[in-house]
Amino acid sequence: MRHFKLFAGIALVCLLWGATAMGGPPLLTDDPDTPGPNHWEINTGITSLDAYHEWIIGTPIADINYGVGDHIQLKYQVQYEVGVPEHGGLLAGNGNSLAGIKWRFIDQTNWSWLEVSTYPQVVFVYPTSSIRRGLASGGDNLLLPIEVEHQWKGLTVYAEGGYQWNEFGPMQGWFGLAGEYELSEKFSLMGEFYGGYDRDFQNSGMSFNLGFSRTLTEHIALIGSAGRGIYGPPSRAPTFQSYLALRLTF
Repeated sequence: MRHFKLFAGIALVCLLWGATAMGGPPLLTDDPDTPGPNHWEINTGITSLDAYHEWIIGTPIADINYGVGDHIQLKYQVQYEVGVPEHGGLLAGNGNSLAGIKWRFIDQTNWSWLEVSTYPQVVFVYPTSSIRRGLASGGDNLLLPIEVEHQWKGLTVYAEGGYQWNEFGPMQGWFGLAGEYELSEKFSLMGEFYGGYDRDFQNSGMSFNLGFSRTLTEHIALIGSAGRGIYGPPSRAPTFQSYLALRLTF
């Protein structure tokens, strides 16, 4: 049971890592940006987390995003996961899938200092055998976040906070604060602090990540990040976490 809870918690973190386009991957914190009218953005890559010598690897991850108008983003994500317990054999199977819609209802203009969006998402799993093996969280999950952002010339700062309702479990919350600095037209550096908590603010934890984005061609970029937990249980503060993917835009 301890291994099941640990793997299920980490599996959901793996899913959230790929949960958005633009300001999400390679970080966990998302921002209000959307791909743009009739534009696609697809992130495909690998995540890894080490929680006290128990690894879970998400590969391949297919994070598919589509822009509807200037302010709406549709997304669907699916991934395959491999669990490596400290003792015992490998576990492999489909992880949680996610479907959502982002709506940016405030743009940064002369009258508004911030961009603001909301991003409802539903997390589910098929087949359900992945739940029994601890590769996916049980029950359907509803995520209700809010994102805010402010942009300067080369610096973007954004934050996200929200709640997660599980069909069978207690409500949980999460928050993130991130920044991205554009060193050149093709290369950006970024970092974040990301945390979560259960109801009544129990089992809280926080981690940090440092990331980059490197444009390779007009439609392809290499994105990645790595970090570790600062405090809290292993499902919220892994010993090590990483993300590496190709971002395709067209």
